[in-house]
Amino acid sequence: MKDNKEGEKGGLSDLTAEKKTNEIKSGSPAKETRRSTVQKTLIMRTLREMNCHASAGMVYEEIHKNYPDISRATVFRMLANAAEDGDLLRLKLAEADDRFDITTHPHCHITCRRCGYVCDIETPDDLPRRLVGLVDDAGGFKVEKYHLELMGVCPDCAAKEAASAADGQYSETTAPDKQSV
Repeated sequence: MKDNKEGEKGGLSDLTAEKKTNEIKSGSPAKETRRSTVQKTLIMRTLREMNCHASAGMVYEEIHKNYPDISRATVFRMLANAAEDGDLLRLKLAEADDRFDITTHPHCHITCRRCGYVCDIETPDDLPRRLVGLVDDAGGFKVEKYHLELMGVCPDCAAKEAASAADGQYSETTAPDKQSV
């Protein structure tokens, strides 16, 4: 996404051509419950390229660098719709803005309580079934959906905390400045 002019590398018309090429390769139009738009394609591609558990604001800021005419409301709405349609996971994390995850198969997350870094944790395929069984046994609930988030300190923050502990200088505000993923 070096240029936002239509017809040039990374332009909006390239996104339309990319979508049509993908439809031709697969033999049928993309299966979607909502109309596919150039903006949706741009937003989804940007989220994949960011390769992190980005908030809607983070995605907007990244897109806005090259496409200043896209509105914040469009990015927020399209991410919410994509999550509702099952194209993304919407993570409602403790003490943080909602994040969006392109990995949609069942898995868990761990969040650094210092810097907000979010990391996927691959789980055994039968873990959801086992957890649901435990809940059924304990209280008779019918589980419809689950999200397991673990909290801790990431390796970067732990290293910085250990290095600064002797000085007594480590605090929430001196945690490593890294983009949450």
